[in-house]
Amino acid sequence: MKLVRFFLVGCVVALTGCASSGGGKYSEKVSYHGPNRDVWDRVRKGFDMPPLQDEKVAYWTNYYASRPGSVQTMASRSGKYIYHITKELEKRNMPTELALLPFVESAYIATALSRSRAAGLWQFIPSTGTQYKLTQDWWKDDRRDPVESTRAALDYLSYLYTFQGNDWHLALASYNWGEGAVKRARGRAGGGGYLDLRMPSETRNYVPKLMAIRNIVANPAKYGITLPSIPDKPYFEKVRRTKDIDVAVMARLANISVDEFKELNPSFNRPTLLAMHEPNILLPVSAVKTYKKNLANYKGPLASYKGYQPAPGESLTAIAQAHGISLSKLKSLNGYSARQKVALSSRALMIPVQPDFNTDSIVPRGLPPTAPDGSLRESDSMLADVAPPAVSPAAPAPVVEQPRAYASNTPTSTLRQTAGSPAGAARQVASNTRAPSGSTRQVVDWDTGGSQPAPRSAPAASDDPLAALVAQNEIRDSARTAAHAAPASYQPAVRPATATVRPPVLAQPQAAPAVRAAAYNRRAGAGTRPPEHFVTQGETLYSLAKRYGTTVDDLKALNNIGTEGLKAGLRLRLPGTAIRG
Repeated sequence: MKLVRFFLVGCVVALTGCASSGGGKYSEKVSYHGPNRDVWDRVRKGFDMPPLQDEKVAYWTNYYASRPGSVQTMASRSGKYIYHITKELEKRNMPTELALLPFVESAYIATALSRSRAAGLWQFIPSTGTQYKLTQDWWKDDRRDPVESTRAALDYLSYLYTFQGNDWHLALASYNWGEGAVKRARGRAGGGGYLDLRMPSETRNYVPKLMAIRNIVANPAKYGITLPSIPDKPYFEKVRRTKDIDVAVMARLANISVDEFKELNPSFNRPTLLAMHEPNILLPVSAVKTYKKNLANYKGPLASYKGYQPAPGESLTAIAQAHGISLSKLKSLNGYSARQKVALSSRALMIPVQPDFNTDSIVPRGLPPTAPDGSLRESDSMLADVAPPAVSPAAPAPVVEQPRAYASNTPTSTLRQTAGSPAGAARQVASNTRAPSGSTRQVVDWDTGGSQPAPRSAPAASDDPLAALVAQNEIRDSARTAAHAAPASYQPAVRPATATVRPPVLAQPQAAPAVRAAAYNRRAGAGTRPPEHFVTQGETLYSLAKRYGTTVDDLKALNNIGTEGLKAGLRLRLPGTAIRG
């Protein structure tokens, strides 16, 4: 019996040793059991990528952790989409770290648009969007559709994973730079992994940024960040339409704001949704019942416009006469130039049917639409009294595997759109990188600190240190920028009637230093820890904990800091000193 007991104890010790070493899985993964408290629990449970042993991961972790307000803003934006993305990843048995990729790509802004015309949460350029069956025409751009773009992105990522020998780091580099570019870089390096390749600065920092976001989501309390509570359940539901309907009418019937409708349905370019296009329309789950009830009781007009499919060679003059409108109005509504005489048979025309349609009469005034409150309380950011920089509104711009079983992802089979910031302003700090199949694309970082669209020029460092630091760390190669010119066949479309405001790009810095590890060391010559610290504007609990060699939890406990966060001028006691409050 003693031998049996010793054998069992030995097995337990051996298994414990295997578990502590990670067993080949992600060893830093936080283990959760039982029901999910929120969607972040669901995301954490699916972490399955190998860690990246690189100092840049530490740099970007410190970078994001020292800007909790920006992380919280992006996380709040994700609330409408991240459950759907995570569920789709689970269906395909793909790592749920990929649900965090839109943080890096677009800051979870569904209308994000880069200078190289990459659009949406997943930043598809037109050619790759076409390859993955994302419709891009005068009526809609599915690169901005949360459901369709997610389907395409996961198809593309799973293809890249297989193409790059089942290596997620190389697959992500390919998503950013292009699979052909990564393959050639591997050839020059004689094989090797992500860290062995020579690549553009943007791609070199791309995977470390994702790993940094994963670190924070895995253990936000460690970095003094409180992620917004997002329920572990669907936010939206698909609704099919068999009749034409205006965007404003549908929002009114659902008792939501037009802005919230656009956040869920940013792919639609026109003010009317045509039944002939069989649109999949997304509404908040909480609003679907209200919409169906109000639609059943409402007997008035639903659409200001209707669609008309021209016959091949049909003249615009004949169409205008048949529908009782002027030729100039018909051309203006549909983006035709004064010289064009023949309608495009491939595109439905927008014909007015309800002039001066007042949507206020649709729902009784006792049920006005309520705009969603996507703002953060000042205390939520845990910053020391940082006021947002002054901004000025921007004018609207015209736009137009084998070891794991993944879903089928074989690639198959253009138009510029506006970008906006539905839940808060975003400043675009872009650096260029190549796209798949010889195309070019651009992945953007977003400064999420403001509440309005940013001015065209870059703010001074004293006004917006976050934007200035991002601008310093992003390298723009002017030679590669020239490669982003639109092809000769590209014809920009007219501004959609539902267009939003395009976030301007920060001015290019004169020189960009290489990324270095963040400097959070104690002050030179400090010798011993001082007894107290007076908080200055912009400091965070995480940065102070790193500076004084302590933890966020100890600082909060010693100073009774709750949800109100830090305030400039606060007398902060430091652990390990004798000072009393």
